[in-house]
Amino acid sequence: MLRLNQDQMKKIIKFIPAIIWMFVIFYFSSRQTTGIGTSATDRFLILKSFHLIEYAFLAILFSFAIYEKKVIFLTAYLYAISDEFHQYFVPGRTGRFRDTLIDLIGILIGIFIFNKIFPLIKKKIHLY
Repeated sequence: MLRLNQDQMKKIIKFIPAIIWMFVIFYFSSRQTTGIGTSATDRFLILKSFHLIEYAFLAILFSFAIYEKKVIFLTAYLYAISDEFHQYFVPGRTGRFRDTLIDLIGILIGIFIFNKIFPLIKKKIHLY
């Protein structure tokens, strides 16, 4: 039987919020998007904003568990690619490479927020 020491358990626990968020992304990717927005432009802006927000948040959550920016970037982007691949199999959805590029921008925003904004907040309220 595999036994984990306390440090190993702490490392694993740090990944739990990111894993839960990945399930949330998967769930929303499995749903149809009909009825979102009143025009094609509204629909495009709303859906692409979701991409930015989802993946910025994922990058922030990964930042609590992974300390190397390159690994955060790669892990989150590989998940974005797998998510678009998953959408090929969802009726009414399409997987698009363009969406992974939008996800990539969200990932970069999330990494920026974690590395530039959170340290300022930490100084004020001792967040972590």
